Amino acid sequence: MIASEWLTGAGLVILGSVTGFVGTNTGGSVFFTVPVMIGLGIAPQSAVATARLASLGTMLAGLRHFHKHGKIDYAAAFPAALLGLLGALAGASLLIEIDPLLLHKIIGALTLLLVALSLIKKPLAGESHPSWTRRLAGYLLFIPVGAVGGLFGGQAKLSTYIYIIFFRKTISESIGTRKVGGLVLSIGSLMVFGINGIINWQYGGCLLAGTVLGANAGARFALSKGDEWMEWVFNIVVIGLALKLLFE
Repeated sequence: MIASEWLTGAGLVILGSVTGFVGTNTGGSVFFTVPVMIGLGIAPQSAVATARLASLGTMLAGLRHFHKHGKIDYAAAFPAALLGLLGALAGASLLIEIDPLLLHKIIGALTLLLVALSLIKKPLAGESHPSWTRRLAGYLLFIPVGAVGGLFGGQAKLSTYIYIIFFRKTISESIGTRKVGGLVLSIGSLMVFGINGIINWQYGGCLLAGTVLGANAGARFALSKGDEWMEWVFNIVVIGLALKLLFE
């Protein structure tokens, strides 16, 4: 039993390293982490909650690197983070109540839906300054996006599109700016999960350790080389895992 726990822990460190390396740039590391954890026999609610703990590593490591390169618009990020937090708390509370078998299907369906965003050509950032009505519409969208993040995670891709379309940010600026809201959402939903006792702290610590290592390496790599090729490989694997959850 002890040997099995050690093997699982070591596997989660490796999993965290891989998903942290890719996910800090593409977003959506939860799409890969949660199905794998469910496959290891961890309850769906606990898998989502524990993966959220590991996402802190991705957020913190990514924030440091994108801040260093001036890719974060804090003026836009903080209002979006507060609105997203409202949605995240609602989504996290829903996760506590939902039936585990139904959650299997929801996770699979949400994964396919959100990954589909990666298969669509990203819109280009515009040169003109967005109007206040356009920015307001973008801010309001962070509430339902936060709810998705609180329930399952994977709000990063949606946030990227909001910053590009409604705030006229470049892709790298969107990735950096969204990490502020992602950090706030993660902390808020973790408070709900922790109070309800569904976080596996041992497994979460293993994931977090691997994620910090992978995210640091991934952020440095992407800022110098680009991340499009990683996103395609990542999505192919994730789609397979999502289909398994839907039809098992």
